[in-house]
Amino acid sequence: MQRIVTLTTDFGTGSVYVAQMKARLLQAAAACTIVDLSHDLPAHDIRGASWFLRHACLAFPAGTLHLVVIDPGVGTARHMLWASLGGHQFLVPDNGLLTHALAASSLDAAKILPVPAEASATFHGRDVVAAAACQLLEGHSPDSLGEPLATVVQLPEAAPTRGPDGIRGEVCFIDHFGNLLTNLPATWWPAVLAAGGLHLGDRWIDRPVRTYGDAPAGSAVALVGSQGVIEIAVVEGSAARLLGGELGTAVTVYE
Repeated sequence: MQRIVTLTTDFGTGSVYVAQMKARLLQAAAACTIVDLSHDLPAHDIRGASWFLRHACLAFPAGTLHLVVIDPGVGTARHMLWASLGGHQFLVPDNGLLTHALAASSLDAAKILPVPAEASATFHGRDVVAAAACQLLEGHSPDSLGEPLATVVQLPEAAPTRGPDGIRGEVCFIDHFGNLLTNLPATWWPAVLAAGGLHLGDRWIDRPVRTYGDAPAGSAVALVGSQGVIEIAVVEGSAARLLGGELGTAVTVYE
């Protein structure tokens, strides 16, 4: 069976950069199955991409090779990595992209990818990441890729808390529809029901529902979404635009 290789970038659909990464992968002596996960993630948004990486990449079969390039620090002293966790292998910049994945699965091993002298200072996705992927596809051991690295960069994450005065969390991802996904787990949903809603910043969201269609169009609702977390949405609209929510906006439930 051909190895699955996924691509995730902020380069934009139809980008020449995506095309060149694929062209480099197809130069490998061994065939692979290339799967585009997204090339339209918000530019330079490492935090949002980290959440996407955990929920999209880890849904694939073990053994999948994931190339993820959201890299505002390209060409600087930050490392490029090969990393193994949860049966998956990643080729990524060491800038915090693995943060959410590492909350779900521990790091098994990591290697620093050397940057060839001829590599472009502005396109390590093609000249470092895709080149390393070709070596792995051709059967090279990860040990041959570079020097071992004991720890990788992780973003400072505010874990949700539950105390005597209630529950506190934040928006951690905004999807294509403008739904605001929080870091509050579904297991805390009964507290939202008991309170009759939750606060998004200073705004009171007073419609806890089972699914989007349980409220009229334009209604601001709270619900448990498909990713197992509590989310805030506007039915047939964008909560991000209409409610002013953004990454890091506080979400509070007073018990």
